[in-house]
Amino acid sequence: MLGDKIFEILREFTDRIYGNPGTTELSFIKKIPPDFKYYLALQDGIAVGMAEGYHLGSEKLAVVNLHAAPGLSNALGFLYTAYMDRIPMVIIGGQQTSSHLSDEPRLYGDLTTISKPVVKASFEARNADEGVKFLIRAIKTSLTPPYGPTFLSIPEDLEDKEVNITARSFMHKVELCCREDEVKEVMDEINSFDKIAIVAGYEIDVFNAHDEMREFAEKINSPVFAEPFASRTPFETPHKLFAGDLPRRSSEINKVLEDFPAVLIIGGSVNNVLFPDDEVLKGKEVIEVTYDWIEASRRPWKTLVCNPRDFLKLAIKYAKPHAFSPVKVSPPRNQKVEEIMKLLYPRLGNYAIFDEAPSYREIIRSIVGYKRRLFFANRAGFIGWAIPASFGYSSAGGKALAIVGDGSFNYSFQALWSATKYGGIMKVLVINNQGYNSLKGWGNTNAEILSPITSPWKLASSYGFEGKEFDDYKKGIEWLMEGNTQKLAELKV
Repeated sequence: MLGDKIFEILREFTDRIYGNPGTTELSFIKKIPPDFKYYLALQDGIAVGMAEGYHLGSEKLAVVNLHAAPGLSNALGFLYTAYMDRIPMVIIGGQQTSSHLSDEPRLYGDLTTISKPVVKASFEARNADEGVKFLIRAIKTSLTPPYGPTFLSIPEDLEDKEVNITARSFMHKVELCCREDEVKEVMDEINSFDKIAIVAGYEIDVFNAHDEMREFAEKINSPVFAEPFASRTPFETPHKLFAGDLPRRSSEINKVLEDFPAVLIIGGSVNNVLFPDDEVLKGKEVIEVTYDWIEASRRPWKTLVCNPRDFLKLAIKYAKPHAFSPVKVSPPRNQKVEEIMKLLYPRLGNYAIFDEAPSYREIIRSIVGYKRRLFFANRAGFIGWAIPASFGYSSAGGKALAIVGDGSFNYSFQALWSATKYGGIMKVLVINNQGYNSLKGWGNTNAEILSPITSPWKLASSYGFEGKEFDDYKKGIEWLMEGNTQKLAELKV
C-alpha cells in the first residue's frame, strides 16, 4: 500500500513527523508504524515551526503533515520562514478523494498552487505510483542546495492503493566544492586592497566552518561583521576581530563600512535589511561567496557559488595580512534588558538560544554572544517562530531557551501544549514590554493599538507549562535556569 511505502522511504531520513491532522489525513496516520513518532501540534503552522527546530537540532530531514487546503493555508507564514531559512523539509498534505476532485468538495483546494510561492517545488499524486515517485522527488529537491521545503499533496484514498513500482535504495549526494584556481583569483583581488571588511553569515554555521572562518580572519587581519539579522552564528564570540552586527538600515551599513574600499561576504547577505533606504555597499568592490545560487543571482557584484567552508580552507593558503581598522558597531542601550542578559549569560551553558525579541535583538546578541550551532533566529522577519522551533529542537534531544517578547509569545503559545505532552528540556524567557515596543520605536508613536496588555505566564500555566512572573530579575533568571524542567519566566521591562 502507498501509505506503507511512504513510511518505508521516510525511515531512511527520520523517525518522526510533526503535524496537525484532519479527516483527509486519517488514512495516512493509520499507516504510521509503531516505532515512528507523530508530534501533534494544536495549530498547523506550529507543526512546521516545530519541524524546523527538529532539523536545527538533528540536521535531519524535517517531515510535516498538514490538513488539506485549510491547514496548508494556515501554515503559509511558517512555510515562508522555512523557505527563507533554507530548511530541508518535506510537507505531506492530505487532499480530498481523488475521484471527486473535479467536484471541489469541502476541504478541497489547488494545493500545489497555494503552496508554490513558499516552497522549492510542489506536487500532487494522481495515483499510488506517483505518490512514491513524487515523494522521492520532493526529498531530493529539498536536499539539493540551496535547501528548502517541498510540498506533496496525496488524495486520502490513495494511501490504501497498491503500489506497482519497486522503490530502489536511496542515494542523493550533491557536492559544492570550490575550484582552487577560482579561490586564488578571488584572493588575488582581496589581497590587492590595503584593508577589507568581512561580512559573515548563517552559512558558516550550516557548514560548521567556524574554525576556518576564525583562522581566515586572523590571517587576513580584518574585522568580521555579522550579516544584518543573522539567523545563525556567523562568527564565534568573544573574539578581538568581531566588529558586531550590521545595522537594520542599509544607509547605516554604508556608514559603518565607509572606510573600507572592499567587502568580502562569506555565507550570508547584506541585503536582508529591514529598512532599504539606500543602495547597500554602493561604490565598493564586493565579492560574495555563498552556496546559494539563488542569493548569488540576485546580486550585481562578483559572486562565487560553492561551499563556504571549502572556500575558506583554500583561501587561507592565499590570505595576506591587511591594515586593521578598529571599527565596532555599538548596539542600542536599555538598562533593564542589559541587566537581564548579564544575569542570564553565565547560566546559559549549552542551551541553544532561539531569539525573537525584536525590540532588543542587538542588545541580546551583544551580551550573550554567538556560539557555534547554539544561536538561532529566522531570516523572514516572522513573529511566532521561536517557541515552536525551540520545542522542536528540544524534541531532538537538545536544550533550548526561547527569548521572546510578549508580542512574539502571543503568536504561537499553543506550542507549549506539545512541549508539555512530549517533554524535552525547554525554557522560555518572556521580556514583557507590554505591547509592540519595536513598532512604537520605529514609528515614533505610542498609539493605543500598539499596546495590548497580556500575561504570558498565565497562558503557559493553562497548558501545564510552569510559568511565573517576576519583578526581581535575579530571582526570575535563577528560577528559570535551575534544573532541567520546562519553565517560563516573565519579566517586565
